[in-house]
Amino acid sequence: MDAHLTFKEHHNWCMRKARLVEARLRVLTKMHGIIPEQVRAVQIACVQAVALYGNELWWDPGEIGRQEDVQLLLNRQARSTLGAIPTTPMGAIMRESGHTPAPIALDARKQQFAARLSSACEGSKLKAVHDHPRSGAPICRVITKEQE
Repeated sequence: MDAHLTFKEHHNWCMRKARLVEARLRVLTKMHGIIPEQVRAVQIACVQAVALYGNELWWDPGEIGRQEDVQLLLNRQARSTLGAIPTTPMGAIMRESGHTPAPIALDARKQQFAARLSSACEGSKLKAVHDHPRSGAPICRVITKEQE
């Protein structure tokens, strides 16, 4: 993440980049006729990885705007995976394409980050784990020899 960007600017930058990647993939899949399972795998690896980069820091379940941006991106991915028309109901498209809805995908990534962080805190240098006051996610504190 760029330290000079706010979370909102970072989110907008990642979403813009993800939309460009998705558009390029859509053109490639139409040209070469790739099967839906492979399209889905490539979209998750390329587009979602770019769109959700750093979401562990900015994702808050109470915030609707960013979740809607991610959900719109996932909706476009699901449509392009199946080749569905825009009037097809999104529930059916998401189920058939195998894509995960945005709130679930964002929560899963945040939980994976919290688990990874708490397992890293079990090392010798990282002695104390505290809960974040707002989100409840674990925060590691390094205790130096002077503090012991």
